[in-house]
Amino acid sequence: MASQDMSNSSGMPERDYARPFRLTAGDLMSDLLWPKLFRVPRLAIQPGRVMLAVLLILLVGLLDQTLAGVTPAEDEAVVIMLGERFGAGLANAGEQAMTLQIGDAIITAWKGAWYGITQTFRDAPWRASFVLPVAFLLYITLSVGISRMAVDDFARGRKPGWTEGLAWSLRGFWASLVAHLIPIAVIVLLGMVLVVGGFALLSVPFLNIIGAVFSVIGVVIALIAVLMILGFFLGGPMLSPAIAAEGFDGIESMQRIYSYVFTRPARLAMYATILFVQFAIVSSIAVALAYATSALTSWGAGLIFDWTGNADGMAVASGTVTEGMGWSGKAAGSIVETVLKLPGLIAAGFMLSYWICGWSVQYLLLRNAADGQDVTDIYVPGEMEARVERALAARAAGIEVDQASGVESDESDDD
Repeated sequence: MASQDMSNSSGMPERDYARPFRLTAGDLMSDLLWPKLFRVPRLAIQPGRVMLAVLLILLVGLLDQTLAGVTPAEDEAVVIMLGERFGAGLANAGEQAMTLQIGDAIITAWKGAWYGITQTFRDAPWRASFVLPVAFLLYITLSVGISRMAVDDFARGRKPGWTEGLAWSLRGFWASLVAHLIPIAVIVLLGMVLVVGGFALLSVPFLNIIGAVFSVIGVVIALIAVLMILGFFLGGPMLSPAIAAEGFDGIESMQRIYSYVFTRPARLAMYATILFVQFAIVSSIAVALAYATSALTSWGAGLIFDWTGNADGMAVASGTVTEGMGWSGKAAGSIVETVLKLPGLIAAGFMLSYWICGWSVQYLLLRNAADGQDVTDIYVPGEMEARVERALAARAAGIEVDQASGVESDESDDD
């Protein structure tokens, strides 16, 4: 009886041996990192994140279409041209990767990206020179806000609104710009050294012998440039998430990304594979839903016109403008055309939100694998300053404070 009282007074709950033990899938995967990637679609579909992604698409599209009216010879959208060429190069690289021709796949992807950029500038030089840099700046700005909303939700279960995400975007602009431009500047500088050095040392008779001897230096420079390009290609999408999770330090974020890419390549490949497979599935569903919604809307609005043979009504219902329409019919057709594009725009916003949220979660998982830092540990404005103030106040009062948690611990002197 006394032992029972002692066990009850210990404060520990008694084990119910009559209740059967159940092992769930959550128990088996609670300590694994990769299953957490399956939370990305839920993170990406939040309205605030989709709204910021749609805002990014609208700003780039509005700029592109506005300049298209100024330069009628360059009528095709720059972003579409670049996307089609990138997509063709990645498709060819993917086919080679499926046959385990990894080296050829990397070279094909690089050539496809280079061809896409250079050919786009040839086809639309003026518009591409303005649209692509501005689109880059808009992306690195708004992606910080979307990433912050995602990591805050993933790490702390908190769901910031789109206004808070936009505020984070504006605050993190300079840090994001530094994190993205430093690798690009280093790569360009190394390329210029190779070009200028090769021309200067190999074009002059007799001097070209010395240049040939010292060409080993060019090999080293080229190797560094290749590693910089590879790190930026694989880790570039995680630069904005690093700023969102760690604070507004672009140089530290860049260093973290390069470290994680080269110290955890297997984890990076595994996580990226899961994300891309999941992206293919959810994006297919999103596109199918958007297409079905627009098609059903057009079909339902034009069904009676189809029965009665009203061609103009059918055209308006499908968002088409014909020459025989009056001004009101043309205006109505243009409005319906815009409305029918809304489901596709929302689907595109979700896909962009998934891209950013997926890389955000992947950054937290890679950081945990490389540094052992918990995925719930993210930068919170004012938290570190509050910890320092509590520590200083406690030290002045003679109280020991745990710096990690900020919890005070009593000290008793038995002297």
